Amino acid sequence: MAKPRPEKKRQKAKPVQPPLPGMPPPEPPGTARVLPMQLQIGDRMTDSTGEWQVVGRPYTTAGGKNSHVRGQRVDKPGVTETRLWGSYEKVTVIRRATAEGKR
Repeated sequence: MAKPRPEKKRQKAKPVQPPLPGMPPPEPPGTARVLPMQLQIGDRMTDSTGEWQVVGRPYTTAGGKNSHVRGQRVDKPGVTETRLWGSYEKVTVIRRATAEGKR
C-alpha cells in the first residue's frame, strides 16, 4: 500500500521592512532620476520657480563638469531659460514615455 504524501507547509507572509530613518520617500510613478546629460526634449521638472519643460538638448562646459539645458515654463510658453547643474547631480524629471507606459 502506498504511503500518503505529506502536505506542504504553508509559508507565512514575510514581514515588510519599515523604511529606514533618514531615507527619502519613494518617488511617485512616472518620475525618474537622471543625470543632466540624459535629459530628453519633452522632460518636465519642477523647482521653486515653477514647472519647466526641456526644449533643447543638454550640453556641457568646463571640461564636462557642468551641464546646461534650455527649458521653458509650462504655464508661460514664451519664457525660456538655461538651467545649470553639476554633471554628477541627479535631476528628478517626469517623462511622458515613462508616465504613459513604454511604447
